[in-house]
Amino acid sequence: MKFDVATFGSAFVDVYLKSKGLKRIKTSKVKTGKALCAPHGAKINVDELVIASGGGATNNAVSFERLGLQAACIACVGDDHWGLFIKKKLKSEGVSLLYLQQSDKSQTSYSNILVSSDGSRTILVYRGASNDLSWYKVDWDRLSARWFHVSSLGGDLALLSKILSIARHKNIPVSVNPGSGELKQKESFLGYLDQVKVLFVNKHEAANLTGVSHKNEKKIKDKLAKLGVEWVVMTKGRRGSVAIKKGREEECKMGIFKVETIEETGAGDAFGSGFVAGQLLGHSIKDSLKLGAANAASVTTKIGCKEGLLWAPEVASWLKKKV
Repeated sequence: MKFDVATFGSAFVDVYLKSKGLKRIKTSKVKTGKALCAPHGAKINVDELVIASGGGATNNAVSFERLGLQAACIACVGDDHWGLFIKKKLKSEGVSLLYLQQSDKSQTSYSNILVSSDGSRTILVYRGASNDLSWYKVDWDRLSARWFHVSSLGGDLALLSKILSIARHKNIPVSVNPGSGELKQKESFLGYLDQVKVLFVNKHEAANLTGVSHKNEKKIKDKLAKLGVEWVVMTKGRRGSVAIKKGREEECKMGIFKVETIEETGAGDAFGSGFVAGQLLGHSIKDSLKLGAANAASVTTKIGCKEGLLWAPEVASWLKKKV
């Protein structure tokens, strides 16, 4: 069977715990300068509980399906209740389970997302079975797709290398939205980028990848254009996004849609899958950026990485809106 997109990455169960008892404070004792805190030894009421499937591979696969594209999900779950939970969710959305792996060594990946009343969050992550995703368990000869979309692989550059090798052999474009595990291996990761069609990074990641201060956006973009990637798409939070073509031959900017944000987990996956879907559906770079921005904005209006993902009939109206 030929798919429109094959998504690679993680499969998680996400448990959201929203509580007025969690407070955001400023402190020099943590790296970010801010912390989400609760009184030590206290018992805090949870005001809202949401249990949902998450993880880059599953989020992206569902996003593509809702936008009218057939997706296969290459990820790994445990042989447990939560693995079955993820399978049922993917199946209900029309995602093919043909390449979903199952581990008998690790439990299904799990995260607790602690959310304060103002939407601030801290995520506790257990990668579990996602780290057992194996390239040699993929039937590469049978896997056929118009596009490969890669999210966090937990730093497994051997798997990334295999994906890129197969894509090159089959002439399949590849987009990559790297996780911290890949970006921590900066020098090795950079060596793969000339085989990538689209790279997604936020501004902080772009600054680290290029070795340029985040304050010097022009220099960051100059460096990104020399990475060998056909298009680098850099997101800038409330300042929108920009797509930079190799060699700075072209640049396209996009703002954001103003919505009432409830929770932001999954917005990055929604943006990347929206952009790639735009390309597969024949949209321009500008409209692909706009579709990515719309998908990300819609996701933030709900709790859960998939709940707010756009459906195909909604796309046209979003593309007509101003940002």
